[in-house]
Amino acid sequence: MYISDVSFHGAGAGAWFQWETPQACSGSFGSQKLQTQMWRSSWSGPRGYNNWHGTGLTSNSFIDYGWSTDCNDGGGTYTYYPVMQGYASGIGWGPKTRSDNDLRKGCGTRSPNP
Repeated sequence: MYISDVSFHGAGAGAWFQWETPQACSGSFGSQKLQTQMWRSSWSGPRGYNNWHGTGLTSNSFIDYGWSTDCNDGGGTYTYYPVMQGYASGIGWGPKTRSDNDLRKGCGTRSPNP
């Protein structure tokens, strides 16, 4: 399981975050899926900036998805980073993994398109 660095693109109403979530399973795992969410800083700890988004179950041993979420530009400055969590049947959900980097941006408390 791996999550890429998060990147930021555009400006104003056309700004967005982007990241990627590859995951590989080996052995007799059955099927796998993953979910991801953008988190942001807050005084009480990390909070979701958008809703969790996930894939369907697949029997493929390798999956790789790209994700993005819009920036509510001008909504307040916070530190943003994506997290992901993988699932394999017979094993269950793995730990949440965050990107190695984070970005300090003025995107507010909630994505305009959660």
